[in-house]
Amino acid sequence: MNFKLLSGASILFCSFVSLAEPAKPETVELFLKVTDAAATVDYAYAQLDQMSEQMLRSQAPEAKDDPLIRKHMHELNQLIRTELSWQQLEQPMIAIYSSVFTEEELQGIIAFYQSDAGQKMVKRQPELMQATMAVMQEQSMLLMPKMKQLVEKQSKERVEQLQAN
Repeated sequence: MNFKLLSGASILFCSFVSLAEPAKPETVELFLKVTDAAATVDYAYAQLDQMSEQMLRSQAPEAKDDPLIRKHMHELNQLIRTELSWQQLEQPMIAIYSSVFTEEELQGIIAFYQSDAGQKMVKRQPELMQATMAVMQEQSMLLMPKMKQLVEKQSKERVEQLQAN
């Protein structure tokens, strides 16, 4: 009896899920506007510039002051900005959000982001991203010795395997 009840409930639930209307492109566009998604991409570019500068500063003095290396880094960053510009990303993002969220879900999410708390979240997002990146960099530095140890162990195992064959 319980099995029949559970099966019936599952079928009913699945039919409701399949009837859910995917988010409309114009709703996704509103969501992207309300969350200031284009500015987030711009912020990511600024982060890229900072990381590039840090990478250059960590190089040997002759490399970090080399105008050609700086030129190449700038060209690379410009290529990334062009190929991953908001104009290039917007339509794929609309398709992704439309496939992940229903119209009703996205309307609810938009309502949150239009609230005072949601707008505060949008405005504080760069700060959150920066702090998150700092934590990730710190954790990555702690992880590096463990990764090096694992790679050395794996290399040794590979050499032993090749010698055995």
